[in-house]
Amino acid sequence: MADSVHSGHRARMRKRYLETGFTGFQPHEVLEMLLYYGIPRRDTNEIAHRLLERFGSLHDVLCAAPESLMQEPYISENAAVLITMFRSVLQYDAASKSVGVLLDSYAKVCKYFTDLYLFDEREVIRAALLDERLHVLRCETVSEGHPTAAQMTVRQLTELAYRANSNTIILAHNHPRGSARLSGDDIAATRHLVPILLQCGITLADHVVVCGETAISMREQGVFMGLDIE
Repeated sequence: MADSVHSGHRARMRKRYLETGFTGFQPHEVLEMLLYYGIPRRDTNEIAHRLLERFGSLHDVLCAAPESLMQEPYISENAAVLITMFRSVLQYDAASKSVGVLLDSYAKVCKYFTDLYLFDEREVIRAALLDERLHVLRCETVSEGHPTAAQMTVRQLTELAYRANSNTIILAHNHPRGSARLSGDDIAATRHLVPILLQCGITLADHVVVCGETAISMREQGVFMGLDIE
């Protein structure tokens, strides 16, 4: 009897999704449906509520590490992989769409990087390598862990630029928690990098700090003033 009840509920939820997408769905219902395909024979509504209570939001559930998800009852390795794979697919899609994007304004630069960092819970430094018309040739991960501008070496950046046949770089790093406030260390290290890279024929056009949906352009904030990159 329980199986038939769950089966009927799942069928109705799938029909609703096929008709409207996730329009009108609550976060727990989205997660409940995702879990159908990792937990075939249990009431995933209850499990979805429990995950949201523990992690705080649907976004936080999708960003959680597999081992953290598996601490919850009924979350098997398969279910945990499914949840994290959903996040990874979105990251992959965002990265694939990032090539060829025109970054010729502060707003475009900030939007570009907030999209790329949407599901990063770890601190990551990225470098967008641009052509002469400011289109993205590729975007590379420079380092992960505890990124500060001081961790970015001239050799790393010049090698990335030369491989992409690029002479213009925009750097970015994220603050997964806290705020996008510019740190003194990041400002100092960025100002140190600009003239050294110029000697190698590479323009560091900007350095962006991202936190959630907020991004701050160091160039827009005047950090690059007097460094002759305008």
